[in-house]
Amino acid sequence: MKKPDIAIVIYKNRGFSLVELLVVIAIIAILSALAMPAFNAIKSAGGLTKTGNDVAGILEQARAYAMAQNTYVWVGFRQDGDTLVVAVVASRTGVSSPSSNVSRLGKISRFENTRLVVAPPSDTQPREAAVQLADASDNTLKFTLDSPAGLSFGPQVVQWNSRGEARISSTQLSKFIEVGLQASANGAVRNTANYAAVQVGGLSGAVSVYRP
Repeated sequence: MKKPDIAIVIYKNRGFSLVELLVVIAIIAILSALAMPAFNAIKSAGGLTKTGNDVAGILEQARAYAMAQNTYVWVGFRQDGDTLVVAVVASRTGVSSPSSNVSRLGKISRFENTRLVVAPPSDTQPREAAVQLADASDNTLKFTLDSPAGLSFGPQVVQWNSRGEARISSTQLSKFIEVGLQASANGAVRNTANYAAVQVGGLSGAVSVYRP
């Protein structure tokens, strides 16, 4: 009996040519270049949201301390290039002037690539009309730290009293105070439409964060 013929097929492995590899690499490079701005925008927006929440947390903690200790607390904002520096001090003697007898509360916070600004109005998420911390001009709330020595904050300072009320002027209590934040690089705002607005109720002390 004759055995059936068995066909043997040999497959050759065919690799990519140099031209094909170069074409694929070029396509990947182009797609990466197109996607990079979108990734940077997402990263910047996420960073600004975190900064807004962190600033709100600092303000809320300062208010809680002022009420618990029956004293005055000041939250100072200072712009050092593209870094926003925030420090908190409390009165040792219960006086309403931060010119002397103050002690620092916690560590100094530094927010890289962030600027204190007047946040633009928003139709998508309306906010209460507020006085802007960036426009503050009352130097009577200015304070200077002993450590690090000579580091001054003012006039962008929020003062809390023992009733949990906030103000940025020693002579006037505002209904709402707003801390506007935008991402910056090389001394300029990256995207004016991208911002975080931290609003503080002058009488209520309530703190809210708004994002477009």
